[in-house]
Amino acid sequence: MPNRPDVLKYFHEEPALLEPVTPDANPDARRRADRSDLPEGVSVPLEDLLDTRDVYRGYLAGTHHAGDAVGLTTLRADAAYVPPVMTALGRSWWGRCTPQNTVEALRSEQARDLLRSPARTTLLVTADAPVDTERITAVAGRAPRRVAAALRTLLDEAHVVFFPEPAHDGHDWGFFSASPLRDRLVDAFRAHPAPETRRFVLPYQKARSESKFYFDEWQLTASPLPDYIEEV
Repeated sequence: MPNRPDVLKYFHEEPALLEPVTPDANPDARRRADRSDLPEGVSVPLEDLLDTRDVYRGYLAGTHHAGDAVGLTTLRADAAYVPPVMTALGRSWWGRCTPQNTVEALRSEQARDLLRSPARTTLLVTADAPVDTERITAVAGRAPRRVAAALRTLLDEAHVVFFPEPAHDGHDWGFFSASPLRDRLVDAFRAHPAPETRRFVLPYQKARSESKFYFDEWQLTASPLPDYIEEV
């Protein structure tokens, strides 16, 4: 189906409970079976269990239907998400952590390139000012809920923390903030039209099953979408 448009899906959870004692609850159901509970002998400090500060969570996924490719970074037009993310979520400082646990400051054009393809990046951070290196490396390369306390500490300085998530054919992006993101990102999608891409916004809690995560594979040509799925 060569004319079938690409699809971008933005899952949001606002606020989200960042529980350190549970497995990572990434909305991408593809890898849920691979997750395990915390290993035996791992303890969680009481202050982590009692820390109920809100965080705000998002997940950007995509499918290039005409090319039968799955992953946000496989979309034909990265303008469907890169300019909106930079506009709505970006701040004056960007930094990334490499697999060698080295933190590098980035120019805005470098951050744009990484959003398109997060090669050699374990964490991407944006903030109003440079963020402490140790706060970044304490979180990089780990599942968010395994480092819940460190992530909350990082969010004391960072505006948004982005986690690259491997997809079937590319990468998706998961992200966390200490402040609400949904309305700003939805407004940015509307301000940056993407004719080649259909973009949908839906709450994470409504998309926990694999069939709902991949609703675009079977539901777009069916009867009207459920009320909780909004096209922008």
